[in-house]
Amino acid sequence: MRYRALALDVDGTLISAAQKKISASTTEALKNLQSRGVTVILATGRSGFASVGSILGTDFLPDWRVCANGAQILDRFGCCLQEKRFTSQDVDRITGFVLLHDLPLTFTFEDAYYVYNKYEEYIDFYTSRAGPVPYLYDGSSHDRHRQSLPFGAYIIKMPGRLGAELAGVCPSIKLMETNPDAFDVSPGDADKRHGVAWVLSRLGIGFDELVAVGDSENDAELLMAAGLGAVIADAPEGIRGLADFVTGSVTEDGVVGVIERFF
Repeated sequence: MRYRALALDVDGTLISAAQKKISASTTEALKNLQSRGVTVILATGRSGFASVGSILGTDFLPDWRVCANGAQILDRFGCCLQEKRFTSQDVDRITGFVLLHDLPLTFTFEDAYYVYNKYEEYIDFYTSRAGPVPYLYDGSSHDRHRQSLPFGAYIIKMPGRLGAELAGVCPSIKLMETNPDAFDVSPGDADKRHGVAWVLSRLGIGFDELVAVGDSENDAELLMAAGLGAVIADAPEGIRGLADFVTGSVTEDGVVGVIERFF
């Protein structure tokens, strides 16, 4: 099989909490892949504004970005071509549930992340993992969504039993546990698989011609749909079980190992 596209998760796949920028060797491998006509797609839970910049450096740009777990699709130049947003009722239900249980919550908008509950805890959480975050705003007035509706949400310090309860309260959303007691929340019809499918359909590329690389639950559907699903070595056991191939860790340039093996 000749693979024509590569879809890559960002956090835990291209970068880690300790390694906040894509390595020079991974950057060079991705640029070389593009020069050979292979399409490179980022498929990330990050919003569009947080999916490039310092993590990628200045030498490499992906051909497409599937952001906010498929709710935003951007081209190489950052133009948003497709989007899905929560409804007002979704926002109200998520916010009400989080306030009831006093959980830290942030919503993803086109300009920044707005923290609707426990702002200081969120600052500590993000800073410990990504360093200073200039696009994390205090949204405790709970009115940002009246300007435009969000693409996604992130809830931390939420036990799994509460995640299941929230899914019951708001059945139109999708929850994915990306870290212990931390959940990505998306509009129900948004995920990385559907977002990448939108891109592939416009390029005339089939899923059987795609290699996908990831490390967490929000990658699962994409990994299973791809012609070849590769998983980073230190991913949770349940995600490794979905893999056609287990590559090295981020610090071992696991993505380079996939490129060398399958392209």
